[in-house]
Amino acid sequence: MIRTFDHTADVGFEVSKAATPGALFDEARQALLATMFERPPENREEVEPVRLSGPDLETLLVRWLNELVFLVQDLGFVPTGAEVRIEDVGNGGYNLEARLAGTPLDTAEHGWRGEIKSATFHGLRVTRESAGWRARVILDV
Repeated sequence: MIRTFDHTADVGFEVSKAATPGALFDEARQALLATMFERPPENREEVEPVRLSGPDLETLLVRWLNELVFLVQDLGFVPTGAEVRIEDVGNGGYNLEARLAGTPLDTAEHGWRGEIKSATFHGLRVTRESAGWRARVILDV
């Protein structure tokens, strides 16, 4: 489940009820695209691998979202689908491996809403609850 909210000069979203951390990160990808586009594309013409690591899930989520922003805004690749796997490597560290399916950026066709500077650590939360995994993210726009 995805819920957006306004934040002073920024925008945020919450994703919840994800069965796994990988599913949570994929929902965050979808929320990011819904923030960037009026009509997020669904085509899957290309595949892009992504590998990231972080000392905790919060840092990994920020790195993930910022990598997606880079792919869209700098490389013109819109990740319309993802297979995300997150591995706990011990000592609180995590690795992320993803295969992103996507399409070239077309700002007019997709209804580009504007640039996102980055995902932030402000108000960031990643928690496991009885209903599943939940995250709260604020994006600097």
